[in-house]
Amino acid sequence: MDSDTVDKDKVDKETLASLKFKAELKLLPIVLRAVRDVACRYGLDEASVRDLELATEEACHNVIEHAYEPGEEGYYQVKIHREPTCFRITVRDQGMPFNLQRLNDEEPSDIGVKLMRACTDEIRSKYLGKRGKVVELVKNFPFESVNNIETSNTKSLSSEVELAPASEKVILRMMRPDETVSLARLIYRVYGYTYPHEDIYYPEKFASLIESGLVTSCVAVNEQDEIIGHLGVFLETPEDHVGESALAAVDPRYRGRGLFPRMKKMMMEEVVSKGLLGLYSRAVTVHVASQKSNVKMGAKETGFVLAHSPPTAIFKKMKTEIANIRRTVALFYVPVAPDREQTVFLPNTHREIINKIYKHTELPRVFKQADPAKVDLAPHSHIHSHILPEMASAFLRVKEFGVDFIDELRLQVQDLKERKIELIVLDLPLKDPGTAILCPEIEKMNFFFCGIMPEYLDGDSIRLQHLNNVAFDPESVDVYSEFAQEIFNYVVGEWKNHYRAG
Repeated sequence: MDSDTVDKDKVDKETLASLKFKAELKLLPIVLRAVRDVACRYGLDEASVRDLELATEEACHNVIEHAYEPGEEGYYQVKIHREPTCFRITVRDQGMPFNLQRLNDEEPSDIGVKLMRACTDEIRSKYLGKRGKVVELVKNFPFESVNNIETSNTKSLSSEVELAPASEKVILRMMRPDETVSLARLIYRVYGYTYPHEDIYYPEKFASLIESGLVTSCVAVNEQDEIIGHLGVFLETPEDHVGESALAAVDPRYRGRGLFPRMKKMMMEEVVSKGLLGLYSRAVTVHVASQKSNVKMGAKETGFVLAHSPPTAIFKKMKTEIANIRRTVALFYVPVAPDREQTVFLPNTHREIINKIYKHTELPRVFKQADPAKVDLAPHSHIHSHILPEMASAFLRVKEFGVDFIDELRLQVQDLKERKIELIVLDLPLKDPGTAILCPEIEKMNFFFCGIMPEYLDGDSIRLQHLNNVAFDPESVDVYSEFAQEIFNYVVGEWKNHYRAG
């Protein structure tokens, strides 16, 4: 067993153990004992450990029994990962392909699949081309939902909100992990249960994200030390150079005090101290207020993601005329540290609009032409995926282009479509000439340009998106600035060229 030496209190994403075994039943107890021992040591409760052990046994047994012909010598690999909110077991082999779709069937007939479903919170599976196939088993830490937390001492807010006295003092400070229940109550007052990221409704889960460093939060508190304003910065991985400014909320009783700009300023100072280079944000387009606020804070528009959020992701008391379509967001970026010079390779098709965005954001770049003869592809591609089932969305980052990239991407898109993912966002590194060369092939899969993300992939990225059988109406989008309108018109034009409903 090859395991990392780790601190038990560290909760960044990490691989705790990697094991490679011959596909023989007599070795399976060793695998299961390792899963049990590691999961127990790293904080999973006994019932969850038992579930994870059973699911792993079934996944490994499938490989041992079905992946290799009788007499064929085969191996499989088991990796044990710990993340801020869950344990993840991956079982990978290079044996005979078999139907992974049965793992995703809504009503599986296979008793083994039913067992894995019952014992895990999520199962993922995909083909890896020449590298075989992999099954992922996810078991969440048993966090308690805010629904189950005693709130009898919390006053319910009537539909007619009474403003707090103007004389009441409000202070701003950084949030503590033990305040997540108070934060969940604030989010309910503003969004109800419609906020798209469910983590916020699980106070212990959100606290683990703060402790891991993946979330940094600025809060406004009243004289009772109650959280009445919040702004967070979220990192997807600990290595990110930019964070997403999100989860902005101000208690209706305290609106009109200019709390959001003050929290934004404090947060920008905080992230500079943490070594981040900039912040990006996604502003709703059902109105222009949040777009206008971003512009006032010095953020610049860099794109639009069409049909980004499910129709339920709206403010608690906001009524919109178009209630059953996914909501579009505007992308914004603001640097918080001096810009660093970069060389970028732009796809010829989008060179003009990207040049305009760079000029608008005042980010100087060195532009080079990609030479196909000099593009050196790795043996295998590295695509990081972040799937949000509650939003029917997937976010893919290309870490490295390999000779198998187009095939690998096509497999991932097929898998996501089968799982009824409606939105797929793909970020490609502009510092890699492979982006300029491969972009036309990627767009043949109905991906289309929707913007750029400065410093998002250890350097800038071009952002493409794919819509899976999703209706979109450009008239549902309200755009604030003239430049944003120019970008939006370009993105809509690309959507029309690459995507047709039905």
